[in-house]
Amino acid sequence: MASEIEEFYDEGCVVYEAVWGEHMHSGYFEAGKPGDFRVAQVRMIEEVLSWAGVPNDEQSRPRDILDVGCGFGGTSRYLSKKYSANVKGIALSDYEIARAKAIARAEGVSDKVTFQVANALNQPFEDGQFDLVWCMECAVHIEDKLKLVQEMARVTKPGGRVVLVSWCHRELKPGETSLKKDEQALLDKICAAYFFPPWCATSEYETLACNAGLQEVKVEDWTRHMLPFWGMLTGQLFTLGGAFKLLTSGWAHMRTSLSLAYHFFYMDKGFKNGTFKYAVVVGKKELLS
Repeated sequence: MASEIEEFYDEGCVVYEAVWGEHMHSGYFEAGKPGDFRVAQVRMIEEVLSWAGVPNDEQSRPRDILDVGCGFGGTSRYLSKKYSANVKGIALSDYEIARAKAIARAEGVSDKVTFQVANALNQPFEDGQFDLVWCMECAVHIEDKLKLVQEMARVTKPGGRVVLVSWCHRELKPGETSLKKDEQALLDKICAAYFFPPWCATSEYETLACNAGLQEVKVEDWTRHMLPFWGMLTGQLFTLGGAFKLLTSGWAHMRTSLSLAYHFFYMDKGFKNGTFKYAVVVGKKELLS
């Protein structure tokens, strides 16, 4: 599965960067106020940090941060600038990491923000290395989610925070043993397109975080805050500027963009009909006694 994910992102990164921009994650929107989706992507970072209680004062702010599934490094760079922190980003894609390094060099932040190819389930870091371990919309790619959260907790300093944001499926109702047939068919389309393993429900992340030894675990469903995102992302594929970038990037990338438009439609449908959910999770690593 890891090699398939790596190949998937290596092949599609030109299109993803053209469409998503530097932040490869959803945006945060007020009800009835869609706004600019790239502004909303930055707001999502800020809202999650605030909700998770990440301090921003000089004494308590995080100084060492890990971004798990960093993409092109946009969020890594943002966190570094916000907290004047040293940030390490990891991802499976050679292309993504090379691009993240190039942007960091161009922005003159390579001394503070570094990137490397690494597996989130086998992170190349010592125990207790980071004040904040951040994972934004990466966990959905990983089948062994308990191992992921355990690894994130392992590299977190005592008293530090683990923050995870992920797509989920809806909670099963009493008496249900699975999603409805049409809901599962919709989810299967997405999993096949993006090489996703089976999804879990939002509430399962609370169990995972507690089983990984985290304290003060908090989990919420933020689907209402990102509902406009996938429709806006689909529109971005067909803006004049976006279409020009894709037309001039070659047939392979045009084919990828058409496939994305098809699957963006199903992502939008899944979130709007309630099959898909958007979970935010935070937990703290226990202080040493």
